[in-house]
Amino acid sequence: MMKKLEKILMPLAEAIGRNKYLMSIRDGFLVSTPLLIGGSIFLLIANFPIQGWINFLETTVVNSSTGQTLASFISKPAGATFDIMAIFAVIGIAYSFAGKMNTNKIFGAAVAVVSWFLIMPSKGIFVGIMCAFLSVHIYTYVERKGWTIKMPAGVPPTVEESFAALIPAAMVMIVFFTINLLFGFLGTNVFQIIFEFLQTPLLNLGDTLGAMVVA
Repeated sequence: MMKKLEKILMPLAEAIGRNKYLMSIRDGFLVSTPLLIGGSIFLLIANFPIQGWINFLETTVVNSSTGQTLASFISKPAGATFDIMAIFAVIGIAYSFAGKMNTNKIFGAAVAVVSWFLIMPSKGIFVGIMCAFLSVHIYTYVERKGWTIKMPAGVPPTVEESFAALIPAAMVMIVFFTINLLFGFLGTNVFQIIFEFLQTPLLNLGDTLGAMVVA
């Protein structure tokens, strides 16, 4: 039985393991993992289930002028990681995917974040993942078409890379600006569409085993 399962599952696992999109998502989330673990430690300290400890944190004033307590200070590291986890993920996914597309990883990550912010009325990691892939695809396409600014010899490499990224980055911004504008004319946004047509049906499936497998 195990040998039969291995014959079926191993090729599937290998195919998934070679998929550049899934690999980019994996690597992108790994960027935020140590930061989230660090934030979780502070979250645990701030909410340790001993009432005396919690009372101590909430009544110990650190800044008398603002009234901030020790509890609010300890909670900040958790907020600094969890509240912007999606940004870490988008940067990491786009950076990894740009490397697999053989284009500039730093600018790939940068245009992904800008693209996400251009269409973002609220938080949403799923849309962020799509922005990471689409923006890097557009960036790579424009770059490979040669639609870049060429600098004369002797220009420092960093300056040359910045000007080379100007047109591809501008094209990415134009595409996402247009997407946002079109959805605006329709009286909605990308996040709302994703929620209504993807997340809502998944949530309505319930918490059965089959529903979890589909989700």
